[in-house]
Amino acid sequence: MFLSLLKFFNLLFMKNIITLRLLPLMGIVLSLMMASSCKHDPELPLNYLTLNDSICFDSQVLPVIESYCAISGCHDGSGEKRRLTSYLEIFKEVNPGSPNKSKLYQVMTASKISGNMMPPNHELDNSLITPIELWILEGAKNTNCSIRPCDSVNVTFTGTIMPIITTYCLGCHNGTAANTTLSLTTYNQVVAAQQNKFLLDHLLNRNGKDIMPKSGSLSICNIAQIKKWINDGMPQ
Repeated sequence: MFLSLLKFFNLLFMKNIITLRLLPLMGIVLSLMMASSCKHDPELPLNYLTLNDSICFDSQVLPVIESYCAISGCHDGSGEKRRLTSYLEIFKEVNPGSPNKSKLYQVMTASKISGNMMPPNHELDNSLITPIELWILEGAKNTNCSIRPCDSVNVTFTGTIMPIITTYCLGCHNGTAANTTLSLTTYNQVVAAQQNKFLLDHLLNRNGKDIMPKSGSLSICNIAQIKKWINDGMPQ
């Protein structure tokens, strides 16, 4: 379209319909049209991988999909035709290198009013969407980072515990899900869950408590961090 318009302006100029005085205005019009018609994916800086660790599919992408998408009746294979419980199944929904052309990213960033937002009743936090966007930009690889160092000493609720809860639990326990009355969206609710609902017992699948999250147990690192926080008196 842009090339066709450029040829059109050139034809008008050759026929003296556009004078030299109007050329600057024509340039401004063309520039505005180019800016408004192009939507590009963000690019990773050249030194990205030297400044940051690459996104891990197993610990930063898959848990989000399992918690918010692959739940009972949705994308766990029991309801929707799109099953999202493994790397290969999730990979089918992405265009490596291009989040804006990836169905997974499109529905996660869609507005609720559009009717295309997923999950449909809970808008995802940017802290969950951004790693998925970066993962796609990096090529949507099946990366495993289980050997990364684990900090189970400097544990805080805001910096350590709540991100774990957000990633693995809020898909169900967000206060709006119909299949549970337990909400874990605030500090007080998480503390109450440990005091009254035996949160750690569920995470460890012990004392007769069902395993949580339902998609599988947390990593050894995450469990150690939660234990440290509990043993320290669950500080805010």
